[in-house]
Amino acid sequence: AAAAAVGGSLSSSCASVEGAGLLGGNWMLRHIAENSQQPFSKYSLEELLRLQELSPTERLLHLDNVLHVGISKIVLLLQDLPLGFGSRGPIREVIQDYVQDLRDLHDNPPEDPNRFKKCILEIFARHRGMLGQIARGLRDFQHEIGEGFEPIADLNSTSLADICEFVPAVQKIERTLDDFFTIRTTLRLLIAHCLQLNPEDRGAEIGFAMHELMQRIPDRQPPPGGRLRAAGGHVGAICLDTRPSLILIEAYRHAQFMVQRRFNRSPPELMVNGRTAREFLVEGLEQPSLDTHFPYVDIHLYFVFFEVLKNALLTSMRKASRSGAEPSPVHASLITGTSLMSENERTVKITDYGEGINRDDMRKVWSYFHSTVNEQRGDPLSHTAMSEEDGAAPSRLARAGNRGLGLAVSRVLVRYFGGEIDLHSIPRKGTDV
Repeated sequence: AAAAAVGGSLSSSCASVEGAGLLGGNWMLRHIAENSQQPFSKYSLEELLRLQELSPTERLLHLDNVLHVGISKIVLLLQDLPLGFGSRGPIREVIQDYVQDLRDLHDNPPEDPNRFKKCILEIFARHRGMLGQIARGLRDFQHEIGEGFEPIADLNSTSLADICEFVPAVQKIERTLDDFFTIRTTLRLLIAHCLQLNPEDRGAEIGFAMHELMQRIPDRQPPPGGRLRAAGGHVGAICLDTRPSLILIEAYRHAQFMVQRRFNRSPPELMVNGRTAREFLVEGLEQPSLDTHFPYVDIHLYFVFFEVLKNALLTSMRKASRSGAEPSPVHASLITGTSLMSENERTVKITDYGEGINRDDMRKVWSYFHSTVNEQRGDPLSHTAMSEEDGAAPSRLARAGNRGLGLAVSRVLVRYFGGEIDLHSIPRKGTDV
């Protein structure tokens, strides 16, 4: 039954890459069906840290097994989407890339460590542009659905984000994309983590652990008059001394640069706990205990901060441009201590005083279709996001890569380790995230 569920156009995906290896489409269909039935779950920080107790060989064997299961589940998820979503050209390309991953893994088993590590680095690189492929698939799907209804209804164009809660098939696509990005995050996190746990592999170009980016983010405050020290203290992909305030400020600097290029004027200032970012950093030198720190996957935190701050700066600048006034500062509050419900809970609130969001739009801000609609309306930076949740160098972040999906993927990343992200807004007054 599982093999039959793969069926249809997936067979063409398998056949299209058949020439790349010795394995035929029938083997691939059976392999995907069998592996997709295996259990698969997210990793906690504790589970990731415990992987260092395994030998390098055991870690590679574990990684190989997880990749086969996770990729097989992804192929079935994307293939089994309703309304022909999985048949969109860009989505077909994504599916074919994952089928090719399985072939490469079969041809390069972990029993040959060097070939296997080279293989998974190639797999990691193969999917770097995947966010753009998904965004194009969503846009093509939205356009085709609109054209399909045009002959029978003289109505204004309606986005799928508007009707999602009324159409079960569209709801299934949204839920499946959440599952897809969760599995994808697990696989890429595990690849980066397992490689970075091996001392000889720490220089691998996986573009994940913020190596280039974190040259400008310290994991401890410098002495007065000294330079900021590059981040360290990583165990695999986990930074043992993640400081949200410093990642927040660095994300703001990159978002500030992008928005300044867009509007050709200085964006709003960032206030952290009522102080300017610079004052907050100086105060941290004098009272280090005020700055919370904990183990976390720092690049996940950076992606979320960057997306939220970029949106906050954009809406503040648009409001200021219309009124002719200076944009109001964006405020960030880092909440710790006894005010929290749990000892292990940390809360960050980012507040802008921009345009706000209408009540009708509030329910669709997390929709994968919402961002592609806004991108079509012509604001080249309205939903510019990082090139990947995997991380990007500052120079790459400065390029306007209209990927979309930023808030939807941010919610997946926040929820990955049990967190939550909420948004509250008042039209013409501003937004809290």
